Amino acid sequence: MDTASPADRNPSRPSAPDATVPAPDPTVVDTLAYPISPDYVKSWTPVRALCELIANALDEDPQARVGWADGVLTIADDGPGIPEEGLILGYSSKTGQQIGQFGEGKKLAALVLARSTEVGTVRCDTVGYGFTPTVEPRRLLGGLIPSRSAQGAEVLVYHLYRTDRARGTVITVACPQAMAQEAIGRFRALAEPDYRPPTTPGACVLDSEPGRVWIGGVLVSTVDGFLASYDLPLTDKALQNRDRTVIEAGALRDAVRAILAASEDEQVIGRFARHVLDGGRLREPEQFFTHVVAPRARAAWRGWARAHLPAQTYYTTSGNEEAALDLVDLGYTELSARGLADHQQWQVMNLLGVEVARTRQTRHYERTRGKTTWVPERSLTDQERVALAEASQLVRRAIGPFALDRIRVYSASEEGPCAQGFYNPRTGDVAIHRDALADRHDTLATLVHEAAHRVGHRGCGRWVAIHDYHDRTRGFERLLTDFAALLLARLADGGTLPDLAPASVPSVRLRVSAADDPAVPAVRRELAHLLIDRLPHALTDGGFTSEKDLVASTAVSPAYWRTLTHPRTAGYRKTQGGGPWDYDSVALLAEAVGVHPPVVWLGYHLCEGAMHGRSRAKWGKPGRWAKKMRDAVNRACADLEALGGAYAQQIPALQALVCGKTPAPTGEDGWHAPARTLVALERQRLGLDTAPA
Repeated sequence: MDTASPADRNPSRPSAPDATVPAPDPTVVDTLAYPISPDYVKSWTPVRALCELIANALDEDPQARVGWADGVLTIADDGPGIPEEGLILGYSSKTGQQIGQFGEGKKLAALVLARSTEVGTVRCDTVGYGFTPTVEPRRLLGGLIPSRSAQGAEVLVYHLYRTDRARGTVITVACPQAMAQEAIGRFRALAEPDYRPPTTPGACVLDSEPGRVWIGGVLVSTVDGFLASYDLPLTDKALQNRDRTVIEAGALRDAVRAILAASEDEQVIGRFARHVLDGGRLREPEQFFTHVVAPRARAAWRGWARAHLPAQTYYTTSGNEEAALDLVDLGYTELSARGLADHQQWQVMNLLGVEVARTRQTRHYERTRGKTTWVPERSLTDQERVALAEASQLVRRAIGPFALDRIRVYSASEEGPCAQGFYNPRTGDVAIHRDALADRHDTLATLVHEAAHRVGHRGCGRWVAIHDYHDRTRGFERLLTDFAALLLARLADGGTLPDLAPASVPSVRLRVSAADDPAVPAVRRELAHLLIDRLPHALTDGGFTSEKDLVASTAVSPAYWRTLTHPRTAGYRKTQGGGPWDYDSVALLAEAVGVHPPVVWLGYHLCEGAMHGRSRAKWGKPGRWAKKMRDAVNRACADLEALGGAYAQQIPALQALVCGKTPAPTGEDGWHAPARTLVALERQRLGLDTAPA
């Protein structure tokens, strides 16, 4: 009959030492009595005690040999041996990367084995000495202390003898094979040759009986109803009770959720996604879907959905059954997670990128809100076209090219029915009523007025964005006053209006809204055109059907992509939230398009460096940038270092900026040069045309 344990049959591990029935005890030279009752740790079984001895051996030597043969379990390691301090109850030199914890395991294991009727002789041979543990009555202090019995109290006793061993420790325990195999089976390191304890937050184990919970590869408990097993890092040893047999329920729930929420493993995602889509239920600790927030983890869920789910899917909630019927007629596939609560189902579908069926309703307000009758340019007369061109050029020359971007003509509008023009903060466009074009003064007055709204809202040049840029506000009044003072100063100095630079956007390129807005920093415009020009190639390379499909595959908010391709002016702040700040989210979008992530992040955010995290009064002033900005730029620099070459050559200039050694004034953009150089390098690498200025 084959009596070898699973560890013995593993050819990739060193074979277990030869184990025979222990020889008679050598000459005992001394004894060491521990005043511990044999009833201590009643809950410990002999298997639990053997696990303690195996754990100690693995702590000293990750290649420790453990095997059972001829009725004896042998545990051998090549560690330094057990020093004198190791015999003291409570002494421990264990680190956070070792299994042991309290300095009690070996002593308590010896006590449990010595008192067990299922276990025979236990012997420990270590460096210079050895011992056999027994439980026997002892009179403490030579009978000085009164005793209730004449025999004395039963305690744990080590019978010590000398050995000539110079290295390592060998423990032999006479025990049944089933007991030994059960103890060995609790250690992943003995069954898996390449096993390494997981790092934080831990690992989800699929190729094992579900419900097992290990800490550092040592089985702690088994939970019925789990869909997978979990191996927690050694740093989670404190989650166990003192006997290391149980993990508190709340701590186990948090640990399991942290493992699953951080997982990017397609197999882990597939097991849970398939289970819930098939209507399966989950134990409360494994209901982790609301905790998946890391960008790359969310992108992994979208990647699994693209590979394993139909292209057109939806799910139904109460109140949208009618819309679901319409989708069925259009060939959509319904998905559901009936075994989960509604909020959990919603989160699962959100992770998978499956939208809820909705009834499309258009209310009167939505049909008429912001309704404007636009006048096409071809419908304007030659005189109107010339008047608009001359007036807009004058305003741009007087205030700056950023003062006006696209100007549209209308004949009627619900935006401002009594006005001769209006500014659209959503697009940055200025609109002028057709009637105003009949008079040069009205045309100039309207365009200057709306330019003040635009500059107040978006900022640029010598002005930073303000929140009160609407009519009848102090901020708007100050801005008009600044314009008047600027023009008077030019007249007093006898100067003329500066000529506009040649058009920076080639006439063959279609206008891409804010990607060509002169108020937007040049580096952001160049980045936007880089992404837009690269997009068709990315759609083809990735097999995406549309821009929306590409963005959805990353699980990143579509607002990130829209902001990168329709950039805002430096200093622009939304009432709630901000721009595409998160580096990992930006990196996912950049990788999907095929552009290096640090180029995209720096291309958009470097121009905000002297503003981000600083009060408005300190924008552009000398000094170190805010810590959050410094940390993000340093992360981008680390990625540039990995790219090497001309990319890495921009690092010194970037570090000089974040440290405040290079000035970064608000009204000047020469210090954006490192980011603009990186964008130009990407266009060259990707074979795209020269970036616009």
